[in-house]
Amino acid sequence: MQPRRDIEDYCYKGNRKRKEVILPPGCKTIGREAYANSQIRKPVMFPKTLEEIGEGAFAENRSLREVTFPASLETIGAYCYKNCTALEKAEFKTGSKCHRIPEGCFYSCLQLNSIVFPKNLRIIQKRAFYRCKELKEITLPDTLTKIGAEAFYFCPIETLELPEGLQKLDHKAFFGCKRLKNVYIPESVTYLGEEAFHGCNWLEYLEIHHDPKYIGDRIVNKSCTIRCKKGSKIDAYCEVQGLQREYI
Repeated sequence: MQPRRDIEDYCYKGNRKRKEVILPPGCKTIGREAYANSQIRKPVMFPKTLEEIGEGAFAENRSLREVTFPASLETIGAYCYKNCTALEKAEFKTGSKCHRIPEGCFYSCLQLNSIVFPKNLRIIQKRAFYRCKELKEITLPDTLTKIGAEAFYFCPIETLELPEGLQKLDHKAFFGCKRLKNVYIPESVTYLGEEAFHGCNWLEYLEIHHDPKYIGDRIVNKSCTIRCKKGSKIDAYCEVQGLQREYI
């Protein structure tokens, strides 16, 4: 038996007349695709009791401009705000219990330019910010351990500081982030996926001062220089891949 939800799955899906969402007091859950493909214009006032937002709950709302998640929120479903093309701002309130940005959460939110992450975030899953074409700045929390495949695919991020403690950068995590110029890979990273920074046409230097356990093919364009230790595993990798290097 499926658990009862305060706002049931699909209950307002495709309701083009609905411009505003008013949730019941004490609401804890919003079901799968509950408000998908609606025309919500006003910011949704989530109650401080909210714990879960289901998969695709607000997807395809092309008039919604901002979202603020309460500290009580623990779980967000995949593709929750997919194709919310007018969404500009997303914020997780101080004390957030949310530890994961799910797969495709802000997929193709073309106007998203501001994201305030949960302070205890651990995982950003694949395609979470796929093609967020206005997302120029991000501040990743120190608790982050994994960035999934294509998480920031084709985002115009200008500077990137990866936190110490990050362990995995999956394939194409920052593919096509054309404004990046210099990136340092923390020594905590053990997995650096293929094409992680490929297509970053302005990237001049990728600094890798240690030897990750796994490093995939074509992590950068051949125009980029890898800064590494002479005789290291990374040095040998660059030789095989035909990449320029500069020794530290």
